[in-house]
Amino acid sequence: MLLKKYGNLAAIAALVLVPLILNDPFLTHMGIRATTAAIVVMGLTLFIGYTGQISLGHAAFFGLAAYISGILMKSGFPFLGSVAIATISVGILGCIVGLIVLRTSGHYLALASIAVGVILQTLVKNSSITGGPSGLTAVPSPSLFGWTLNSDLMYYYMVLLCMVVGFIILRRITDSRTGDALRSIANNELAAQSLGIPVFKYKVLSFTVSTMFAAFAGTLFVHYDGFIDPDRMGLPISIFFFVMAFIGGIGNLYGSIIGAFAITILEEYAQGFGNYNVLVYGLLLAIVILFLPKGLSDLPNAIGRWRTR
Repeated sequence: MLLKKYGNLAAIAALVLVPLILNDPFLTHMGIRATTAAIVVMGLTLFIGYTGQISLGHAAFFGLAAYISGILMKSGFPFLGSVAIATISVGILGCIVGLIVLRTSGHYLALASIAVGVILQTLVKNSSITGGPSGLTAVPSPSLFGWTLNSDLMYYYMVLLCMVVGFIILRRITDSRTGDALRSIANNELAAQSLGIPVFKYKVLSFTVSTMFAAFAGTLFVHYDGFIDPDRMGLPISIFFFVMAFIGGIGNLYGSIIGAFAITILEEYAQGFGNYNVLVYGLLLAIVILFLPKGLSDLPNAIGRWRTR
């Protein structure tokens, strides 16, 4: 327990101090990417890890919110208003989608989530408002109370603060009776239903919250990058988020953050192997899956088990 407590404090200190001390633009850029991805993966973990469901369409909600927020801000809306409208509207859409697709389960649910992603991506790709296949460009940088966040370091700390707040919200959910109900559903839906838990209602709630996290991260992404195109809404990006959740540790919010940072860094450095980057990427993922089936967040426990053998 003590080791875990000090480990968490060390991780928080590293996230806050390392970019400031090193002041490396590339490192800060990587930090923004990883932190933004961590927000998506934390929400996805609530749905996959805690509720035991599968979604391979979250990139569509990420991208759709990015488009909405970008278009609104280019039209003159303030940053906070654009983010709030995009996040809430996509959350409402997520609730409606959940009411439809969550009547299925297992691989049928995975296929339904892919279909939703394809539909949303196709609609965006064929709309003139979104810029079509070329995407939305020249999205303004955010401005808070007259203060423009045009520095990567400032943006990093804003995204980091958002990630911490998101973590606290999800931790409150998972530590509550709602979290107990979600875990019951993940363990055995029929048993949960027999105990009087409204399974469908909780599944829709979990899906809606997870889509709102993806949407919020999408708004942060587009105002940093200044650009979004339909490819960001595709299946490969959804799989990318899923792999982050799996590698970090399914059903573990800390694992979501670890997985997001690990895969973001791995993806970047694997490109140095040229045409073999996919091979290196896949090999390292296979090693983690084989030796750490509970994800990287289980590494301290795994080391303890190996030492006692």
